Amino acid sequence: MRHLTKAIAVLGVATLAFLAAGCNKGPAEAALKVADQALEAARPELAKYTPDELASLTTAIGDARAQFEKGNYTEALKAAQGLPARIEAAAAAAGAKKEELAKVWAGISEAVRPVVDGLTAKVAELGAMKKLPKGLDAAKLASAQTDLGAITASWAQAGEAFKGGDIPGAVRIAQDVRVKAQALSDALGLTPAAAPVGLAAK
Repeated sequence: MRHLTKAIAVLGVATLAFLAAGCNKGPAEAALKVADQALEAARPELAKYTPDELASLTTAIGDARAQFEKGNYTEALKAAQGLPARIEAAAAAAGAKKEELAKVWAGISEAVRPVVDGLTAKVAELGAMKKLPKGLDAAKLASAQTDLGAITASWAQAGEAFKGGDIPGAVRIAQDVRVKAQALSDALGLTPAAAPVGLAAK
């Protein structure tokens, strides 16, 4: 009799646990749906500015869904319930990174635009000369014209990327343009020479 009573008690506990898990199936499914929707809405910005966090969140949702598919509805519910807050925090971090890169773009644009304009004017001036300056021959001029064409095309590409919302891409291209434009500017003698040591700049 005692063994039977114990067996009934164990069965009762197991039944309650099963019912509790079953009761959590609907809420867990709903919580996973909310997490999925939240991540999909944030995905474009996260992919651009916080890709590591996007990967982490994708894994977390996958783990929660795996628990659900195993029938561990309580565990799935607990895991899914914490995801919207994490996604919101990641979206905020992505927004901050976007603002930071926008400022970087503004700074690079301000520095690069006059250099590209100066190079364009200088190369056009050299191309119109009947006699090139000392140290510059036709081959070097042709090379400068080619380099300027590539710089101008890349600069236009950076601007289009920024207008299209790809700020990281715009910054990456603009940084490359700045290096190449400065190199060509140095080669054409457009960069002011450094003041001799011991002389203060006025």
